[in-house]
Amino acid sequence: MDNPETIDKAVWNKEMLHVFCDLCIKAIDMGMRPNTHFDKADWKYLQTSFKEITDHAFTKTQLKNKWDGCKKDWRIWTKLISETGVGWSAELGTISTSDVWWKTNIQEIRGAKKFRQAGIELSLRLKFDRMFTNIIATGQYAWAPSAGIHRDDNVGVAEDPNVNDEQPDLEEGSGDSEEDRILNFTDDVCNMR
Repeated sequence: MDNPETIDKAVWNKEMLHVFCDLCIKAIDMGMRPNTHFDKADWKYLQTSFKEITDHAFTKTQLKNKWDGCKKDWRIWTKLISETGVGWSAELGTISTSDVWWKTNIQEIRGAKKFRQAGIELSLRLKFDRMFTNIIATGQYAWAPSAGIHRDDNVGVAEDPNVNDEQPDLEEGSGDSEEDRILNFTDDVCNMR
């Protein structure tokens, strides 16, 4: 039972979650997640760093499950708080609105029920924003291959004044940038005190 590979579900406390989020943010800032996910080496870095700080040896799968769970909660919470016409309960730390609103949203948004009594604390929410913003699309910006081709009617049509606006006298890189140049910019900046 001492082998962490045999443990199915990791037990997390609040401090460990914050450490995990901080490490993920550090890894992201170091460029370890160039797209939407960490690779094998990145997960190894997270595992090693997490163990050094918390003395808990979680597997890649356990850390990945926590990442996925946090992302799911963040997506649900973000959707709930983006609703118009809702208030805020500082006492509960969650949305304050009618029972009808909650009933509707709990039925429509799988996983929303857990946020009825308590939301995501602000410090954690800010960390989740850093971790998950710009890697997933939500709302009107979401798209999946099964949705077909989305065509924006304003792009590439003749009525767009910027489309096919040919100016034969201009070449790539030409323009008036030379006349806007500050001649001794470096010297001017160095002499500012």
